[in-house]
Amino acid sequence: MPQSEPPKLYRHPTRSEIIDQAAAEGHDADIPGNLGSIHQVPSHTSERRHSLDEKKHEYTTGEQDVEKGNRPASIYSADEPDAEEEPERDPNIVDFDGPDDPENPLNWKASRKWGMVALISGITFLTPLASSQFAPGVPEVMRDFNSTSDLLEGFMVSVYVLGFAFGPLIIAPLSEMYGRLPLYHSCNLLFIVFTIAAAVATNMAQFVVFRFFMGCFGGAPMVLGGGTIADLIPREQRGTAMAVWYFQHICVL
Repeated sequence: MPQSEPPKLYRHPTRSEIIDQAAAEGHDADIPGNLGSIHQVPSHTSERRHSLDEKKHEYTTGEQDVEKGNRPASIYSADEPDAEEEPERDPNIVDFDGPDDPENPLNWKASRKWGMVALISGITFLTPLASSQFAPGVPEVMRDFNSTSDLLEGFMVSVYVLGFAFGPLIIAPLSEMYGRLPLYHSCNLLFIVFTIAAAVATNMAQFVVFRFFMGCFGGAPMVLGGGTIADLIPREQRGTAMAVWYFQHICVL
């Protein structure tokens, strides 16, 4: 009779062997020792890295997914400009030629800028003053026009301030379309014209209408003054310029 081989004894793996085998398979070795073997545990990290590698390969090979919006690297380099290249300027945008443009009011000399602030402050002082300096002569005007109406006596003074309310509704939008300087010149000229017209008026109706237009065009410095100072003076010094300009309002009041 042939001799049978002796049965092989099963050897339980040691802890160090379990750790070495787990490291080789890419998972943790926290397995109970009484199991006697290591079960294969799928690694989520490896699967995620595999999916990222596939996406990277998708971009590098030139394939693109239209639904996901993926574009290959070759398309990015061909369609989009380099980050270092200066973008083309929009021809519809009006701007200065860089921060050192001499036409920029912020780059003017200090004497010129503060001279403009003083001039605007003077005009702002003059036009509101015309509304109240007329008050002592109201009785004489009423006597010249042979009127005794108390309503007209007060309305002759207040109609000028009423022009301050309606004038800016037209002056402010026009200044954004044509600039502030044309509005300054035109409103100052019309203010003088209607002041002379009110002085030579022949009846009460003409006088009241001319006073109203005086207020409409005389309010231009109060509407445009703040924006002019913002164009001339940098933010660090703008508070002083605004105080000088606003001081004219306090003097009139």
